[in-house]
Amino acid sequence: MAATAQHPQINPLSVQAASLVRSIDALSNIFWLCFLGFFLSIFFAGLAQLEDNAYTDSIYLGEYQVPKAILPLASLSFAVFAFWLVSNRLNMLSYVLSTSALSFTVVRDIFHLNPPVLHVFDRINSNPWSLFSGVSVFIFIWAVFFGNAIALIWSTAVEQGATVAEFDPILLIIYAVAIIAVLVFGARAVVPPLRAILNTLHGESFKVGWQRHAMAFLVIALTVVINESDQFFSDFDNEGDDFIGPAYANAIDGETLFMRGFEVVLFGIDAVERDQVCQDAMGQDYPCGMQATQALQELVQSERVVCWPLVNVNENRVLAICKLTTEDEPPPMEAEEFIDGFQPGDLSRLMVVEGHAVGIGIGENRFGEEQMEAQTLRKGIWKGSFQPPRLWRSQH
Repeated sequence: MAATAQHPQINPLSVQAASLVRSIDALSNIFWLCFLGFFLSIFFAGLAQLEDNAYTDSIYLGEYQVPKAILPLASLSFAVFAFWLVSNRLNMLSYVLSTSALSFTVVRDIFHLNPPVLHVFDRINSNPWSLFSGVSVFIFIWAVFFGNAIALIWSTAVEQGATVAEFDPILLIIYAVAIIAVLVFGARAVVPPLRAILNTLHGESFKVGWQRHAMAFLVIALTVVINESDQFFSDFDNEGDDFIGPAYANAIDGETLFMRGFEVVLFGIDAVERDQVCQDAMGQDYPCGMQATQALQELVQSERVVCWPLVNVNENRVLAICKLTTEDEPPPMEAEEFIDGFQPGDLSRLMVVEGHAVGIGIGENRFGEEQMEAQTLRKGIWKGSFQPPRLWRSQH
């Protein structure tokens, strides 16, 4: 009797109840982790659309900066990790339920201890038309997450900064394949154990349903459109054939024109900033940024400019290929005229030729010979030393 008092037997049902509580609690923590990823994706996608960030390689957070190039990889990596964790915990919960001898009333009471988890496993989730059920809410959250991830990928691979100037179609294909692979992995990892749990709890076969799939694709599309609204809804339709001009323009800095009410950024180059100071051959400071601005102004002050917009940074700012045009020269009829062949009046090319800008992205190849010649002849910024404009901006 004394031995029995010292070593009381543990009720197996208590162990099973404790296992169920731990499984539900672990799953709940992962659900909150998914919510955190959801809000962070909205936060960074919103920051990427701010004007100060839309035209740079990085997202600035005070004195810190987050390179845009790592955000898509971070988003997809988080999605894989979260799907793996959710699948792991769902399988654990499914195993605990399938091996438990607890009554349904006790199991239900344990689930009631954690309302968010209860709502995901409630009977209403078996109805695919219940778009406000727990499963539907999580599908909505993940759809917003992937929509923001796609928008960040678009900003990284297509826009200027890490952007149009560095456009790489192969990179976009890789990202597209990666997104599809992650979505397939998530579906195959999460749905089977979720189906098993709902079947154990309610004895009903669970299907995601085409209604929820349609909602997910619609939410993803809407999220991308909202993030890239400046790209999809442009004011340039009024210009005719999507061209700006021909019109007279004024230089804002060495790579930006003001024309027809828009700020037009020259494609493929990075000019020294307007307030930037460089050093000449004698090591003396001189206002290279002002000289670059004046050089661009001299190019456009007596001739009209016509531009083909590539990317709308915001409603008043666009990245474009621009060239000088004479009074008797007919306006371009097709965008290919800006791309095919040598364009002697290409403003980006002329700024590189005069040594006031460097080529970036596609511009490195497009204007490579001109930049080498300007460097050899020590024209403009090449007559001394200078900070790359991208580095100068990050420090100022």
